[in-house]
Amino acid sequence: MRLAICEEYWLFASVLAAAFERHGHEIVATGDDLQQLFEVAGRSPDLYLLDVPAATDLLRHRDRTPYVVLLADPQDDRAWQAFDGGVVEGVVSKACSLRAVIEVAELVARGNHVAEGRPSADRRRPRPVVDALTTRELQVLRLVVQGYNTEQMAGILGVSRHTIRTHVQQVLRKLRVHGRGKLARAAADAGLVDVRELAADGHR
Repeated sequence: MRLAICEEYWLFASVLAAAFERHGHEIVATGDDLQQLFEVAGRSPDLYLLDVPAATDLLRHRDRTPYVVLLADPQDDRAWQAFDGGVVEGVVSKACSLRAVIEVAELVARGNHVAEGRPSADRRRPRPVVDALTTRELQVLRLVVQGYNTEQMAGILGVSRHTIRTHVQQVLRKLRVHGRGKLARAAADAGLVDVRELAADGHR
């Protein structure tokens, strides 16, 4: 499968590109401007991976190539409106494992419509301590468990290193653990991550 990635945070784009290449896929173009990406990706990619800002431009550029939106905030209505309206064929949270992102892309490339990480009213209610975590804290928690350091997380989420450290401290406090090394087990016990799946990504 040949992919083009439109993502404003270059570090996250490079991590994604490397993961797809490890799984035998080809990255034909990366960038943070959708129109420029269309011009560069002249070799007809099989699929586009887009962040939400790029997805909002699709109504002006839409062609027959399938699109998957990379979603930073599960509550961002723009992505779900694009999916429900048929503008994009897939949505996947950036907080998902790399394997999950790849699986969604592969399913969409085969003609499926996939929404991974959509908020659901009838979803099993998490534990109170988990319920207390904000969306950003959940993202930081999952990135920590996947093995990213402070600088990498800052690049992926587009915030300062100080902000990342603050989020990590809040997560540690709310999960009642001391040190990042214990977060994986606490997150697994709370049902937030599958440690075996994360380990299988080879990212720790």
